[in-house]
Amino acid sequence: MAANGQPAAAAATIDDLPENLLLDIFLRLASLSDLVRAACTCLAWRNLVTNFPPFRRQFIDLHPVPLLGLFFDTPFHGVPCIPAFAPARRNDPELVAAILSGDFFLTTLQARDGPEANWIVYDARGGYLLLKKLGELLLALLNPLARWCERFFDLSDAHIFDDDDDREGDGQFLHAGLICDDENPESFRIFCLVAHGKFRLRAAVFSSFLGIGGDWFLSPWLDVPQPDPEGGQGDLLPESGMRVGNFIYWPYRDRAYVVVLDPDPNNPRLFVEMIPPLLNLDGFPSSILGQINGDNMCIAYSNGFNIGFMLRQEDGLDAGAWANIRVFDLTDKVRRKLGHLTNGLEIAAMRGSIVYFTTSQMFHPLEYTCWFACLCLESRRLEWLFPRTYNGLFQPYHHSSWSTFLLPENERFYPFI
Repeated sequence: MAANGQPAAAAATIDDLPENLLLDIFLRLASLSDLVRAACTCLAWRNLVTNFPPFRRQFIDLHPVPLLGLFFDTPFHGVPCIPAFAPARRNDPELVAAILSGDFFLTTLQARDGPEANWIVYDARGGYLLLKKLGELLLALLNPLARWCERFFDLSDAHIFDDDDDREGDGQFLHAGLICDDENPESFRIFCLVAHGKFRLRAAVFSSFLGIGGDWFLSPWLDVPQPDPEGGQGDLLPESGMRVGNFIYWPYRDRAYVVVLDPDPNNPRLFVEMIPPLLNLDGFPSSILGQINGDNMCIAYSNGFNIGFMLRQEDGLDAGAWANIRVFDLTDKVRRKLGHLTNGLEIAAMRGSIVYFTTSQMFHPLEYTCWFACLCLESRRLEWLFPRTYNGLFQPYHHSSWSTFLLPENERFYPFI
């Protein structure tokens, strides 16, 4: 009883907070791991997070997926080897703990093939790693953060080359990649690009939504333009393929057009899209297709120690045209980091609006330090990762955007069981 004889008011607790206010507090947590720990507090909090899909999307948008490191491709394909991993942030205890608890030495491949293991990495998305065994039509899908997650795909079972009656030359594997769902880390799609001869292409798409027994779905064969007989460069650049929105784009060396894949798992299709003339890119040693501000296609490029990007106009009188949006002059930052200037910057990868680049080109002399760095085109933040020599392509490896622990039971899918 209170001093005035009235019943004492019950003390308020955190359980008295309305759900919308509690979700707003959860949005302000620093990382996904903090949210998981908060959801472990009680069943009510976990149900609140798992049963409100708009919150999931908001949290992912506000919390960029942390970079764990880079997987470097096999430098010499004639020597048995598997990709090597280099951690990006050695001073972050949570990320270090995630790496130490995972299988970043890819022992699954070593245990399977022994000392003759010879794999190259094609893509890294959503916590997954996609690799191909050299000399074979065999893909491996691994999740280094979850040791038990592994799956192998024999592309010969997909019969990709079997029905091309007008083929020329032997079938050739060109590229493979991943499409992952940020909101459901247990779902994925794999797409492959193959060729017969130089001017005939086909795509194959596999979706985890189809379950363990799902088939590969094949696109019709596509005849692509041939190079200009006057000496123009018309070679497709499969390693420069980039997802923008719902499509995959592979540019040609002359950048006059791209091959586009619509990766609908039930009806994949390839088509060629012309690109309006770009700003003069002849003096730019490297460029890459990407996306920024949601699903808007952009081209990031380097020119000396400048990194710029162009955006394709989607509407209005200039729809389809490209405009130079922003240029970052990194000359002083590179000079301070290296103590000298090299021959320029080399763009190597792009994830969302983040461009990954090096201060020297591949196969640079070993006596020169090469730094790896990333630049966010939206926030303008530059981050130096680590110095390293390299003579092979690499893939940035990020943590998954969402935790399976926070998925409702009806959205969970177990593709590896």
